[in-house]
Amino acid sequence: MTGRIINLCGGVYKVLLDNNETVNVKARGKLRAVKKLSKNENSLSNKESVMTIKESPKVGDMVEVENDMISKILDRKNSMIRPDVANVDQILLTFACVEPDFSFYLLDLFLVNILKQKIEPVIVITKIDKLEDEKLEVFKKELDYYKALGYKVIFVSSHNNIGLDEVAHALENKITILSGQTGAGKSTLINGLIPEFNLQTQEISYALGRGKHTTREINLYSYKNGFIGDTPGFSKLSLNGIDKNELASYFVEFKKYTCKFKDCYHNHIKGCRVEEAVLNGEILKSRYDNYLKMLEQIEKR
Repeated sequence: MTGRIINLCGGVYKVLLDNNETVNVKARGKLRAVKKLSKNENSLSNKESVMTIKESPKVGDMVEVENDMISKILDRKNSMIRPDVANVDQILLTFACVEPDFSFYLLDLFLVNILKQKIEPVIVITKIDKLEDEKLEVFKKELDYYKALGYKVIFVSSHNNIGLDEVAHALENKITILSGQTGAGKSTLINGLIPEFNLQTQEISYALGRGKHTTREINLYSYKNGFIGDTPGFSKLSLNGIDKNELASYFVEFKKYTCKFKDCYHNHIKGCRVEEAVLNGEILKSRYDNYLKMLEQIEKR
């Protein structure tokens, strides 16, 4: 039988089978070591070698189930590490405008990681009811830059039922993972969309100035011919797996500018068109500063 993994907790996988039955199973040990062909892109010979890698089933995987065990992982559309999910259509990147404070750097860091996985991001800004009207308008104008880059941005108040219809429409026929800032109200957002789920929520830890981890495991919930995935929030995210040569490609507005040198890293090099665009106000300075900060971290690593 085949089905999709919709939950993982303590080594036990809940699989929604094609006949709509759900079963709790474990994975065969052989899945943990898979031989795959690997090509060294830096080698002129283009020679392929066989490597043995660990391959465990993930939430979102389509799998074959036999004798109450997962016997095979079917081909993946994509695979993420943080959150640890597979076959995702889009990420609902959830940030609060306050409580905890909004961070443009954290937003850009998440966008870089999501674009690395070739997954479409949708930016959702929660708790807009906690900002005064004037401050909210200023905040929305700052996010207009991201809209101009082609990112969908939705402003939401789960308590006042603002923006929920727009989010619901974005979720139709998609496998969507909610990720983003810890304490941004991802579980509250799902409660607003699907009240019967009654997911656990917690108040913000004001002493720390950031959210507490509410979600402890990854779940997929059926919704509008697709699935919603609620994942643990993260207050920190790394740049592991991202090379300095590719970082600029994830800042999509940089692509319009051709620098004098092909290997320009846009870090204060004379003749850099990207830096000129920043000085001319064509590129948002905070975005450029965040790029430089990430580049520095990668170089230190």
